[in-house]
Amino acid sequence: MNTIILHGWGQSSKNWHLFVKQVGPNAQGIDFPGFGEEPLINPDWGVSEYASWVISKVPKNKKTVLIGHSFGGRVAAEIASTNPKWLKGLILVAAPCIYRPSIEVKIKKRMYQLLKGIVPIKYRHYFYSDDLIHSKQIGMEKVFRKVVQYDQTDKLKKIAIPTLLIWGRNDNQVPVKLAEEMHTIINNSELKIIENAGHDVYLDNTSYFFGLVNTFIKKLA
Repeated sequence: MNTIILHGWGQSSKNWHLFVKQVGPNAQGIDFPGFGEEPLINPDWGVSEYASWVISKVPKNKKTVLIGHSFGGRVAAEIASTNPKWLKGLILVAAPCIYRPSIEVKIKKRMYQLLKGIVPIKYRHYFYSDDLIHSKQIGMEKVFRKVVQYDQTDKLKKIAIPTLLIWGRNDNQVPVKLAEEMHTIINNSELKIIENAGHDVYLDNTSYFFGLVNTFIKKLA
């Protein structure tokens, strides 16, 4: 079984190096355009375009499991919603596939809308998240804004393959309640929550994470 890992925003395939070594020669991480070693292709891309790009890189003659973390999970879910024949399993890790902005985010957006005509440009960064600031610096602000506000609720309903959701109990970027909602939307899915782990759950408890993934993949064989 071929295993392809799609990394999170601001990360790269290097973050998954140790995990890939554990899985073995049939596993590989892919750098998205604009991250790691892969140059940016188009600053106007969104989740759908990244999904199409990944599909073009995947060998179609092998049974494949996609593992997507955070932003990578969004892309993996987008691909899975089309139910390609080569895709046999999906693992979503702390992936914010449904857009449910927090009260804090809603307040910041509202304040920005009210004050953007008054606040000088040089002070507007106080309304920005760290990810948005970094995205502006690397020329990917449009991509980031499209990705963050993209709601995949209807796409999740179309996923027909076995799906495993893995979350860290202490994830303060993508709360567990989103995982629970996604679990109710995706048919044939199971949810595993790892205690004392955060958004980068695959790094916080590597051995347990690998065990969950390994068990899931073995059941697909």
